[in-house]
Amino acid sequence: MRLETELKKSLKSLLQAMLVTLTLLGAAGALAAEKISSVRVWNAPQHTRVVFDLTGPVSHHLFTLDNPDRVVIDIPQAEKTKALDLVDFKGGPLVNVRSAPQANGDLRVVLDLERAVNPKSFLLAPKDQYGHRLVIDLEKTGATRVPPTQRTASRPKSFSDMGSGRDIVVAVDAGHGGEDPGAIGPSGTREKDVVLQIARRIYHVLKAEQGIKPVLIRTGDYFIPLAERREKARREFNADLFVSVHADAFDNRRARGASVFALSRSGATSTLARVLAERENQSDAIGGVNIDHNDEMVTSVIYDLAMEGSMEHSIKVGSMVLREMGQVTHLHKKHLEQAGFAVLKSPDIPSILVETGFISNPGEERNLRSQSHQVKLSRAIGQGIISYFDQHPPPGTYFALRKQQQRAQQHRIARGETLSEIAQRYRVDLTALMQYNRLDNTDLIRVGQVLRIPNS
Repeated sequence: MRLETELKKSLKSLLQAMLVTLTLLGAAGALAAEKISSVRVWNAPQHTRVVFDLTGPVSHHLFTLDNPDRVVIDIPQAEKTKALDLVDFKGGPLVNVRSAPQANGDLRVVLDLERAVNPKSFLLAPKDQYGHRLVIDLEKTGATRVPPTQRTASRPKSFSDMGSGRDIVVAVDAGHGGEDPGAIGPSGTREKDVVLQIARRIYHVLKAEQGIKPVLIRTGDYFIPLAERREKARREFNADLFVSVHADAFDNRRARGASVFALSRSGATSTLARVLAERENQSDAIGGVNIDHNDEMVTSVIYDLAMEGSMEHSIKVGSMVLREMGQVTHLHKKHLEQAGFAVLKSPDIPSILVETGFISNPGEERNLRSQSHQVKLSRAIGQGIISYFDQHPPPGTYFALRKQQQRAQQHRIARGETLSEIAQRYRVDLTALMQYNRLDNTDLIRVGQVLRIPNS
């Protein structure tokens, strides 16, 4: 009986000790400070983004100070690390980062600035390769809005006055950027890098074509939300065409080939198209966007009505681009596909998404890094766009006026006329006249036949 009593006392003491230990461990866990594991800075034309990678969820309080200009962030129960002393400022408005623990247990981080900014902050939950993040966007203050390109032009009286026809504006958008690297190839090639290189090459191909004015949506390594990309094309550039440039990735490394997509609002045309659209649409969550859905339902009805016409032309230009790309690279499918890509949802601009190849395929990853392959791709994409506008020029443009003049310069052959006489009358070279009309010799012409007259 005595032994049993002693055993009960020992067991009770052991349980009490375990309870105390668990309580202390729980308290220690509750008080454990989160750490800033790294800091990254991305400079864009209108803002600078500062991203704090965190070991766990935090709250924060942000305010500004002037003379000198500073942004102050207080993070409760956070711990100072060396990451705050190793920030690469990259030449933007951020000139220094200081940090120190406060008496109340907060960590205070101070961003020293060379000029005043409009700061915005938000927290991001873990996504893909990233954990918890605190994002600070330092937006320019008093930025002047770039007026949209004017689409109206007075109709010239003659082809010699065609310079007043406006340029066709093509917005070329390199996907991903900044926080969002896009797909990563087996050798570490980042999608955001190669598509920016290809987008720049497309820009130069189109710039060399009279009557086309290309613009780049993303000019450097920074992130732009999907909706902002298409809105920039519409409101800032008043674009006639939006082209988003990407590189595919798939679990199966044998998947290969380039693709061109237009928007679909009724489902994807293939399983892969659906998977790719879902992956590309995750860009906002990866790159970091503070999303507000309040007005989506209001605008959706208006957008649906306006989008029908632009989707028809998206399919036409996309098919022409795909055809040209098929001359220089392997195609994943020989027809244009459709899926619900968020970046293509412009209501009044034909929009296509070009997947330049599978970066997840080792062979295509090497091609996408190759300068010669990038040149071939960019020329093909550019030629497809030019061919589309040759056939479907927007009213009032150089292309439209040129097409009108070409239609006007026609000659119906009368009895007794010869090609040499016609060439002399219109002051054009005989060989050029024959080639322009695909004539092998002068014996093939007939009375009533209509000839197109090339520009002299």
